[in-house]
Amino acid sequence: MHERVIPASPNWYCGRCSDTNQRGVMGFGARNTVYLLDVSAESCSVLGSLSGHKERVSGFSFCRQAGQDQLCASSSDDGTVKFWDADDRVLLKEHSGHQGTIVALHWSPADKNLVVSGDDKGVVVCYWFNTGDCSSFFPLPKALFSLSCSPHSWKLLALGYKQGIILLVDVSKKGEVLHRLRGHEDEIHSLSWSPSTPALEQGDAPQDPPGEEEDFARGSGGYLASGSRDQTIRVWSTDTGRGITTLKLPYLKKRGGGVGGGGGAGGGKDRLWLSVHWPDDRPSQLLSSCFSGELVLWDLGASGKQKWSVLGSGDQNHSRIVFNMSSVRLASGRQLLLTTSMDREIKCWDLASLECVWTLPTLGGSVYALSFSPVATGLLALGGADQMIRSWDTLSLQNPYLTKTFWQGIRSKITALVWHPSREGSLAFGTDDGKVGIYDAFSNKPPQISSSYHHKTIYRLAWGPPLPPLSFGGAGERPSCSLYSCGGEGAILQHDPRSLASDACNIDKLIRDTNGIKHKLSPHSDFSWKPDGTVVAVGNEDGSVDVYAAPALKQLCSVQQHNKIINTLQWYHPLAPQPELQYLLASGSSSAKVYVHDLRSACEAPADPPAVISEAFRTLGAHTGKITGLSWSPHHPARLATVSYDHTAQVWDVLKGEGLVNYRGHGNRVMCVEWSPVDPDVVWTGADDFTVHEWKPSKQEFTAPPKGKKPVGLREKNKQKKINMAAGGQREGESPPVGEREASERGTRSVDGERETKAVNGETETKVVTGERGWRERDPKRVNGERETVSVNRERETKAVNGERGWRERDTRSVNGERDDDDEQNGTNGSLSTAGGLMKKPPAPLRTKEKPELMKRKKARSMLPLSTAMDHRSKEDLLEDCVTLATITHSPEPPAGCVPGKGPHLQLGLFSDRPALHSMFQEEEEAHLAAGHPDSVVYLRLWSGDVEGALRTATERGELNDHLLAIAPTGGYRVWVRTVQDYVKQLCLQDQHLKAASFLLSINKLHEAIELLHSHKMYREAIALARARLPDQDVVLKGLYVSWAAALEKDGHLSAAAKCYVAAGAGFDAAKVVSKKSDAPSLRAAATIARLAGESQLAHTIALRCAKGLAASLDWVGAQQVLKAQEVSSSKGVPSTQEVPSTQEVPSPEGLPHTNGVPSTQEVPSTEGVPSTQEVPSTQEVPSPEGLPHTNGVPSTQEVPSTQEVPSTKGVPSTQEVPSTEGVPSTQEVPSTEGVPSTQDVPSTEGVPSKQEVPSTEGVPSTQEVPSTEGVPSTQEVPTTQDGMLVHRLCFCVAEILSAALTECEAVSSHPWARPGPPRGGSGPEPPQDRVRAVWQQEFGVAGGSGVTSLLKDLASVEKSQLSSSSPAHQVVSHVAVCLSTAVLLWLRGGDDDELTKAVWEAVEAPRGVGHDSMSAMLCSLIFPDGDVSVFSRRFQKVLVPVAKEASAALTSLQAFLNYRFLFDLWWSHAPSATSANQELPNVAVAGEAVAETAVTETAVTETTVTETAVTETAVTEATALSRRAAVLLSEPHAAYQATQRDVARVQERLTGLVLHHARAHQQGAQDQSMDQSQDQGPEEPETLMSLSAQMTLYQKDLALLPDTIKTYSHPDVVECSLVVLHLARGSTLVTEALQTTARDLLRHYASSPDAQRAARAFLA
Repeated sequence: MHERVIPASPNWYCGRCSDTNQRGVMGFGARNTVYLLDVSAESCSVLGSLSGHKERVSGFSFCRQAGQDQLCASSSDDGTVKFWDADDRVLLKEHSGHQGTIVALHWSPADKNLVVSGDDKGVVVCYWFNTGDCSSFFPLPKALFSLSCSPHSWKLLALGYKQGIILLVDVSKKGEVLHRLRGHEDEIHSLSWSPSTPALEQGDAPQDPPGEEEDFARGSGGYLASGSRDQTIRVWSTDTGRGITTLKLPYLKKRGGGVGGGGGAGGGKDRLWLSVHWPDDRPSQLLSSCFSGELVLWDLGASGKQKWSVLGSGDQNHSRIVFNMSSVRLASGRQLLLTTSMDREIKCWDLASLECVWTLPTLGGSVYALSFSPVATGLLALGGADQMIRSWDTLSLQNPYLTKTFWQGIRSKITALVWHPSREGSLAFGTDDGKVGIYDAFSNKPPQISSSYHHKTIYRLAWGPPLPPLSFGGAGERPSCSLYSCGGEGAILQHDPRSLASDACNIDKLIRDTNGIKHKLSPHSDFSWKPDGTVVAVGNEDGSVDVYAAPALKQLCSVQQHNKIINTLQWYHPLAPQPELQYLLASGSSSAKVYVHDLRSACEAPADPPAVISEAFRTLGAHTGKITGLSWSPHHPARLATVSYDHTAQVWDVLKGEGLVNYRGHGNRVMCVEWSPVDPDVVWTGADDFTVHEWKPSKQEFTAPPKGKKPVGLREKNKQKKINMAAGGQREGESPPVGEREASERGTRSVDGERETKAVNGETETKVVTGERGWRERDPKRVNGERETVSVNRERETKAVNGERGWRERDTRSVNGERDDDDEQNGTNGSLSTAGGLMKKPPAPLRTKEKPELMKRKKARSMLPLSTAMDHRSKEDLLEDCVTLATITHSPEPPAGCVPGKGPHLQLGLFSDRPALHSMFQEEEEAHLAAGHPDSVVYLRLWSGDVEGALRTATERGELNDHLLAIAPTGGYRVWVRTVQDYVKQLCLQDQHLKAASFLLSINKLHEAIELLHSHKMYREAIALARARLPDQDVVLKGLYVSWAAALEKDGHLSAAAKCYVAAGAGFDAAKVVSKKSDAPSLRAAATIARLAGESQLAHTIALRCAKGLAASLDWVGAQQVLKAQEVSSSKGVPSTQEVPSTQEVPSPEGLPHTNGVPSTQEVPSTEGVPSTQEVPSTQEVPSPEGLPHTNGVPSTQEVPSTQEVPSTKGVPSTQEVPSTEGVPSTQEVPSTEGVPSTQDVPSTEGVPSKQEVPSTEGVPSTQEVPSTEGVPSTQEVPTTQDGMLVHRLCFCVAEILSAALTECEAVSSHPWARPGPPRGGSGPEPPQDRVRAVWQQEFGVAGGSGVTSLLKDLASVEKSQLSSSSPAHQVVSHVAVCLSTAVLLWLRGGDDDELTKAVWEAVEAPRGVGHDSMSAMLCSLIFPDGDVSVFSRRFQKVLVPVAKEASAALTSLQAFLNYRFLFDLWWSHAPSATSANQELPNVAVAGEAVAETAVTETAVTETTVTETAVTETAVTEATALSRRAAVLLSEPHAAYQATQRDVARVQERLTGLVLHHARAHQQGAQDQSMDQSQDQGPEEPETLMSLSAQMTLYQKDLALLPDTIKTYSHPDVVECSLVVLHLARGSTLVTEALQTTARDLLRHYASSPDAQRAARAFLA
């Protein structure tokens, strides 16, 4: 699935957490996963991972036996041991024999089935893989640290403990202790057996021979090496149990200097982990780690003092301590050593040369940011939670993992990265603590840090053009670009990269000043500069995206699509070959959807006020989690990569709106994504699983993210949350951990499962938060000369969770020195050894103190304990006190040395004067303080009259109470006020905020009491208090409402937040909050709130969004009601309609009721001598459509008689005078039919009549005056409303009528006038334009006049739906409705017909342009039911007479497509069968296929159209009609244009093939190139780039010579129409010879495609 992977860092402080098998596969534990590496090649590669543990992996080991080396075992802090097949990466089995945390694991090298593991309680479990048997023993009740199975005998096992003890036990005898190896003073980190007996130095050999009792160990033991934290390595003889030699670590010059700094020699022991490894086939050589990551090779057989040498040189060594070592001998004989270290690198060493072969970097935290350098190709920067930045040269050939690490000056997570667009090596970064800095990647200098910090996490960095005030000044005085940062507090700052020490400026001030914004801006969450630096898009926490133009940041538009916080924004890349794609903006939010908007119109022609965009160009909604990253492909058109919380990455084809590839290689939330700048088939992703993946979309098997279930990580998180709550963890309502994103919807930078870091001794100390043990990092406490270790694991809590055994309820902390070692060996250690293994003691019963039924009342404590005690002395002492007191009382001089109230005469102070009493009180106070009774001191001071002192004492100790506060007024007003204030502070610390506020009110501090409640988020109580005490218009009250609203909005309580905004007088914010839900009721309520608050613009915007949503669900009545409510409010006081003079006749649409008392037919008196028949000027100029020949000898100018007779009623014959043409008599009598003029001249070309009379319509008397048509001014005015809401209602009206006519979807609610009415005159359904005009007049009062011009201006600002081939039907209908509304308004306005003709053409062409040919054909038939495009309306007697060339061309295009449909209907009617006809006509054009398919599926419509056409053209024969219509279709200019277009496409295809061919030839060599050319080209002369370019130039010149009208207005395929005509000629006599000749000529000249040439052979032979 992936190519290269940077895996997670191997776990720290584990004795055996990595291993290697004989086939060169290395496995290591990282977090809760085991990663597998192939180390057999010159460079490593990640094979995959083994996932299944719930907590940290603490041990890993391969089976060493041949044939089973693919088997491996892993242990975890979750108490399980799992067995895996490393080849198939599947779980085979597992066991849970441990109750404590497993700390060590080893698969016995001598037995292929034995796996031994030990936990921190000292329990050792032996598990046999083949049988599943399990046994355990408990040799020592101390914390086990490491273990190792002997490679010589399966019975021998070495155990290392935290106290420095090593035990050799016999597994076969239930853990019988064979030897106790003493010598180390601290914890045993590592144990390693010698592969064979080493040749030790003579002086190191043991002197005493082993005894006979050690015969068991002889021959099966060998030597054991141990590494301890006491900085020594000891080699033991397992035969005798004695030490052979001791090796002390050398103090090398290097002390750290790596990542995070390093400790010196003094701190070496605190940071030391001593790992040892005995390589195979090297019995006299031992490898060990050292203080600062060096690897030392010990020669055990060497003489002299220095027996060691250091591996590697210079920068090859690790920079921090090494935890694990493993070796492997490859099939080639090369022996490698693999090491893991705290510096988060895995190194491979050649033991022959002692040099480092390769280094694999790993990651210690989630990856939050990826960024490719725009200057240094292939240089990838990545940053994450491990507080380091890595620069990776992804194109390096020598080292595929060549990285450089930057850590200086970084003390927090890296959350954002971006390279400078032009300065090589300049890398900007942002951190979790809000800092912004710039690194120079090619120097070792520390980074520059900006003096302006964000208050919270930085989520976006970007370089952009300088804005004011940095943009002021000349070219040398201002920076070429500025650095922008967005933080979690919602601010975007502009930094000067030349001087980061200067203050950064917030762009919000510039936005407010430029756009005149008075209300508060929503907090920003992300932003993105357009690559050309002209536009910036800003995402907000409320889900909106605002687009501003640089440098003044004038707002261009606002995208209101998301309803949750914006997480990421991305403009389309700057290398787009298609200009129309450069304005695509992709946005992702926490709603799991990605929206792509085309902002071309908003950026190039911004509206005033700024447009609000609520409809996306594309919606990409396959993800199931929050969207965290976006990246446009620089190689493919409109291809986008997205990543999400659902653990997957998705590649989309944005133009098609569909997913292409889904990558599921990550095991946790994917946080960032980057497309490779050099390879179009490579994508890089970083995730919460601490990995970075390089993967190829072409190799993925999935196309969409998994559906229907939550990600595994989320399920585990919810489960763990419940466990924590049950165990007394974080409760509902508590604050999340520090580092979580403050906006709860964002969450893309959470720290779940990651590490908290702090600086210790100059290094970065890491403490694992979830499940990993942090006690190894801390300096343990010393107890009785030893260290006391307290585990922080969940399993060590004193309460049983989820039904765990009762023995866990005991306190498992052990303090060294509780028992003697002899007692431990004899088994008196808290457990009983039995033949079956280990039997635990039952838990001790709980000790409870039960209250007796009768309790004695406890005597109150004395206030004067010292004097009371002295009164209980002996009788002699008491009598002496009486004599002394009498002497003091009656003698003028007291006895020598006697001071009443002090010292031995303390008790006499009670019986002497006041000074003596005060002295006694002072002594008593000191005694009370020493005894811990400060309350008694307070009472004594009160008794002595020192009220202020008593209160001061209680305040200092935080023991003020209501009683003391009641006494405080006796000390005076000042003392009372100060005491109340101190008591308030104490109550706040005790979370008694309400009580504290009440006491503040007692001293008349109202505002302080309100602020106290406000600061502790007790908004409801604060508002109640302020409302009860303060004036209604007080600013404090408004501020409280706004603060509470912000908190409620953040928590998702939108309705309550809206009420707060309304109460604060912020209607704008209230409406915005309510509209966040984006459902119809919420939007309706939001629009009403905005309208009532006087925010008319916002009200109209929200109402329009609501109406669009209702219309999309076909709730037309609801949509009109929403808009009408806004129209009524905005036009309050303006009459809805104006007076209509009674002298105008307004025809009523059939079936519609009349209102306002206006009858359906209104008599219009004849004025100014106008006769009953309509007078028309004697001559009328009608220009012929451009480029079309006239037929029948009729000139382009039409001669119309001065008087024209219109038949009065249907069915009554009338005479009509028509000029004679081609032998037709000047007067022709034809009986009139229903709805059709009695006499009609044949149109000259394309349905545009050269001589035509205005027909009469059914039910309209002959003396009727045509209302408001072409130059006849109407006396009725159009109603006017504010902000153009009426024009939106009109568009929705047209959309409803079109939806009922064009689609088959059943509406939720619709108006009666939207249903298709009965036909007028019996000639078919009423055309939509007639019905629209009638409904507009009847329902909306729109019939013409000066108001139409304002409506047209409002309609120009209406946003049209952007159509594509995947657009649903309702979007197409919406687009057509706007076009048709424009046409009807132009019709009502009057004037020339050019704009009207273009608007009708656009309405018909829009569906065809996006592939909805059937809808376009149906719409064209509905608008022109007679098949004549010049007759726009028979009911209102409207004829289209264009003047301009473009309009004539548009009319010609409409007529051509009508004739095209007529031609296919005729062909199908004369074909033997649909199947044979379909087989006979080849597939020569896509348009032909679409129309033919439409004709098949719409048989009923076709028959109706043919019938109507036959009725309309009763005056001519069918053959003449065919010749006339075919003459329009067989246009030679259009044929030439279409042929040239096909030639251009052919040349472009060959150019593309030639480029690909040369690319393959460059890779395969010249020989393959010539072979491919001979195979591809054959015997023909090969085409070259020059020849193809010359052909393209020639064709471009031909296209340039053609008129623009031919290229602009589409035309049916002429070659296809010629073939249809010739097919008709075979089976029908309708086709004339002249028409056949024209068709053949066109085929000979323009049938250039292979399909057309094959089809034409039958006719051209």
